[in-house]
Amino acid sequence: MFAPRQIASRFSPPQRDNNPADAAILSRLNAVRFLTVVMIGIGYASTMAVGPQSKEWLHVLGHDPSWYGIQVLFFLSGWLAWRSLSSGRGVAAFIRSRALRNLPWVILYTLIVSVVLYPLLCNHDSPAAQGALQLALYFFKTVTLVDPGGPLPGALDDALYACLLQGTIWTLRWGVVAFAGLILIYATGMRTRTLIGLLALCIAAHIAIGSWSLRTESTAFDPLVPGLRLGYAFLFGAVMRSVNHVRLKSWRGWLAISATCLGLATLHYVGLTWTHMIEVLASLGWCALAMALLLSPLAGLRRWPNLTLPTYLGIWPVAQWLLSQHPDISVPTLVLATVSISVGLALFLRGLLSLSVSPAHRRVQTA
Repeated sequence: MFAPRQIASRFSPPQRDNNPADAAILSRLNAVRFLTVVMIGIGYASTMAVGPQSKEWLHVLGHDPSWYGIQVLFFLSGWLAWRSLSSGRGVAAFIRSRALRNLPWVILYTLIVSVVLYPLLCNHDSPAAQGALQLALYFFKTVTLVDPGGPLPGALDDALYACLLQGTIWTLRWGVVAFAGLILIYATGMRTRTLIGLLALCIAAHIAIGSWSLRTESTAFDPLVPGLRLGYAFLFGAVMRSVNHVRLKSWRGWLAISATCLGLATLHYVGLTWTHMIEVLASLGWCALAMALLLSPLAGLRRWPNLTLPTYLGIWPVAQWLLSQHPDISVPTLVLATVSISVGLALFLRGLLSLSVSPAHRRVQTA
């Protein structure tokens, strides 16, 4: 279907696009992603002491902020991924850059959980306690994303989130799936129409499956729901980057889109029968707000250190450790302590890692 030279050309780096709007976005990217992760952390930590049946802090329009936040991260990843593939680098460089940026953090945090945190929290008299071989298998399955962040019996067996020490890392596997799909679309020559079609398909499938599940009380399609929710956010970002004539360069335009989507979601939530379209509109509204911040004139958002992934990976183990040490801790204290310690740990580990990296590689990688 494609000549070898055509396929090879799609894997070679194209000419870089020096878009001033892109420069503005990239200079504020770390700040917006970090603030999004803080919102996710607040949401997660607010239920850790009271159980998964509770609504998170900042719960709005029927959904928790952690879900909206993760969707925003996937939206930004889709935007950046399509930018890299279409105007910045080839497929091989694209894969290599993401592996080199993300995998060391996944390895480091999983190593800390396996070697340090689990032995501290483990009830060594429990018959479910994990041995060295089982912990090694957990480490392997997590860093390869075969079974990221599975339960570790023997630790926190009686906790509300029992045996779960890395409760945020599961999203990384869906990220790999999203990137693989986007690479396939790019490498085979499919472009904007395909992205738009897949976006519409994801949204329609999510709404249809959600409506059917509510009506029948069936859980048959539940394993597909996270992929669809994150998939349409990822594709929305890719589409917004791909459609050149809709590549808005004004923060006011994105703010108007955000207000429109959130307004429609609110009207739907208040005045109409509940459907999953509320979530779709709201998540697109939050994604548009993120783009408005990226293009805003706020100088305070520029050139932040890249703490997104280490903070994100630290939230869950830090909260579980705090609860194990202080079972009666109040929710506000747990939220504040979890976010503060996670950020502090990310800063500390980033500083340690930077000591072993040459100055030429200390720049923030944003693509």
